[in-house]
Amino acid sequence: MNTINIGKIYGFDYLRAVCCILVVAIHSNISGLFWGYENIYEFIVYNIFNLAVPIFMQTALVLFFINRQKYPNYFWNKRLFKIIKLYLFWGMVAHIFNLIFNNAIYTNFLSQSITWRSLISFIIEDGYGNPFYFFSCLLFMTMLAELVVMLIEKTRIQAEFIIYPGLILSCITVFLLPLIPEIIGTQFKTIVEVANPLNFIPYVFSSFLITQCLIKKKQANDTYQINYLQIFVLLFMIVIFIFIEWKFFSKPFVWEDHKHFSLSVYTRLSLVFSAWLVTLVSMKISSIPQPIIKLFSDLSLGIYALHTFIYIFLQKLIIGIVPDQTYLPILLFTMTLITATFSTKVVRNFRIFQDVV
Repeated sequence: MNTINIGKIYGFDYLRAVCCILVVAIHSNISGLFWGYENIYEFIVYNIFNLAVPIFMQTALVLFFINRQKYPNYFWNKRLFKIIKLYLFWGMVAHIFNLIFNNAIYTNFLSQSITWRSLISFIIEDGYGNPFYFFSCLLFMTMLAELVVMLIEKTRIQAEFIIYPGLILSCITVFLLPLIPEIIGTQFKTIVEVANPLNFIPYVFSSFLITQCLIKKKQANDTYQINYLQIFVLLFMIVIFIFIEWKFFSKPFVWEDHKHFSLSVYTRLSLVFSAWLVTLVSMKISSIPQPIIKLFSDLSLGIYALHTFIYIFLQKLIIGIVPDQTYLPILLFTMTLITATFSTKVVRNFRIFQDVV
């Protein structure tokens, strides 16, 4: 990697703000308002809401590559322990919450014969602490990113000869993953679940290429010239894979028991190229974010982590009180977002929690 001097990337503030709101929206089931319009519902869920986590992953990896270039020991001195701390802290919070409100998941887990597959799933999913699989996947992807950089540095091979083959192979892997349960059997259906780290490998290589784009300007706030050929290629790939996914991978038997699961969540290349495109375009933003955007961006980690607990609590509290269930998803979404934002703001006032919230 070349020497870079990159300032604040304002576009990432917008992405974090929007994506944390999208995560709250999908988990509070606001998309259920469109159940009567199946095509609209599925487009919103699978092609918009499901972009939130991939974009979080993409921006985190881009920032890692930037910091890794500035500080060669960044992974070992800071990033590795930061992610492990997040994984352990929020896993502990999830365990405490589940033991109090949903201890059946532990009873069911212990009552079954524990296999290596179930144990690995339990660890990756941080004890079924949705949405904390993100931290374990981020840990794996950051480790892979560090290995990629080390390989480039140690071998002195041109980065393109490592990055492009890696991108192609990882994209082929993601494309083929949904076919494995179809061919071999449903016992391998965990391969297409959201917590499978293999879903996110392409983002390591696309993030490296995005970082290379940033090298072309001295600071991220300078005027960023969009490569329209690259944008066109990404748009073309998005359209092609959206068509393929809905045409050939829609409603396979692997998840047919889930009423509203038409596609795998993250095992889709349309999301890889969509996140890539959105991240590239966001770098064109050079204006300082408005206070409301900056607020959500700064608190996005806490909102992402706390909203699930808050939603479950509010759902139990409100669902029997509100007589008109029609707009219940909007009410739950609004209250969850406001409460998660306020709670994060309060908790971050305590110094001990500032690194994990």
